[in-house]
Amino acid sequence: MADISLTASMRSNLLSLQSTQSLMDMTQERLSTGKKVNSAIDNPSSYYTAQSLNNRADDLSALLDSMGQGVQTIKAANEGIETITSFAEQAKAIANSARDVASNFDKFAITSDEITKGVTGDVFVDSREDMSTFDITFTATSDASKKFTVYIGDQEGQEVSLSAGATTAKLAAQEAVTALQGMGLNAEIGEDGATVTVSSTDGSDISWVNGSKADGSAGLTASDSAAKKVNLDASKGANSATIAAALNDTTDGAGNLIVAEADGKAVSVYAKDSTKEFRIFGATADSIGLSGSKKAGDANEVTQERIDYAKQFNEILSQIDSLAKDAGYKGINLLQENDLTVIFNEDRSSKIEVKGVDASSEGLGLAEVKNDWQKDADIDASISQVENAISKLRTMASDFGNNYSIVQTREEFTDNLINVLTEGADNLTLADMNEESANMLALQTRQQLAINSLSLASQASQSVLQLF
Repeated sequence: MADISLTASMRSNLLSLQSTQSLMDMTQERLSTGKKVNSAIDNPSSYYTAQSLNNRADDLSALLDSMGQGVQTIKAANEGIETITSFAEQAKAIANSARDVASNFDKFAITSDEITKGVTGDVFVDSREDMSTFDITFTATSDASKKFTVYIGDQEGQEVSLSAGATTAKLAAQEAVTALQGMGLNAEIGEDGATVTVSSTDGSDISWVNGSKADGSAGLTASDSAAKKVNLDASKGANSATIAAALNDTTDGAGNLIVAEADGKAVSVYAKDSTKEFRIFGATADSIGLSGSKKAGDANEVTQERIDYAKQFNEILSQIDSLAKDAGYKGINLLQENDLTVIFNEDRSSKIEVKGVDASSEGLGLAEVKNDWQKDADIDASISQVENAISKLRTMASDFGNNYSIVQTREEFTDNLINVLTEGADNLTLADMNEESANMLALQTRQQLAINSLSLASQASQSVLQLF
């Protein structure tokens, strides 16, 4: 090419044409790729800045998928809690239905409250076929020190003390009648002149305790109709088992008046003879929830309807356990104490840890039915457990709902941030297609003009040919 000589005008036009073609090539590349910066050669600063922004956007996009899966895991747990709550409410309805069914045990037995510490003091036990009436038999050896105490309904005991003149059984009986009638009771002396029959005017329960000394030795008589005193000391009143044993030692001529059973920290009492009524009273009995009266009957006869309800309740607990196991998502079950960690940024410095819970029946404090719900106390215990479980479930639902909201909000933020990063990168590298199209049109015009100009410049050299 160095051996070929071009005129100055031709070389100028040729260089212009080459420059135009170079610009056209660059513009065509921008039009085809849509970018004005396609490599570091085009613009190092913009290229590497855009690449950094795109790389972060890609990293966040990967985390965005993880956040979405975290949201689904929490949603699965929340759905499980809502369903378990429905089961718990159903269990409570079953327990309330069972509570409405009359039970023989609670009709014929007294159950104490929980006994959590030692009890000392006197408990009185009475058992007769009719608790509204009793007999007192006086003896000729009675003296002025002989006393007895009468208990009417829930009233405090009223003491009757014989006078020094009551030296015979008849005189003692007459004084007793006067005192008893003064209490508002019906009192009559029998044909033997020594026995007084006492009854309440309104059918309420009445009892009498023989003697005024702690050991009962100052009694009027050994009459079987007197209420028996059980003294609970540090040993006998230590706990529910020792209290039950002490009450079981209460005897009359026919044997035990009552049957007492320790039931956890409580004591249940019912009449040994199903034809007799029984009554427990006294300040000490009040303090442990054992005071009251019950009619005669078989406390151990089961109530089938309560048994049926108990089976339904236990089945609900089984369903709660099964549902808690089935509430997992992709191997993570928040209701089985599995924890979930959701990462929010690319360097893992921002995250949330969702703590798993135990939503099984055991974790919620729900136990299977005790004693087939024959006792009201057992049903009440189950109802209390269910109410506590529902409270726990509501707290769990609140915690998961808060975590769900946090993860979902961060997911939306990350999605928006990815758009911001991508837009920022595009601002640095994308070409303005309208501008590039106008540039291409201008370059095409310039190219055509350059070709025409080159053609005109070459005509001067072509005129030499006319000499030949």
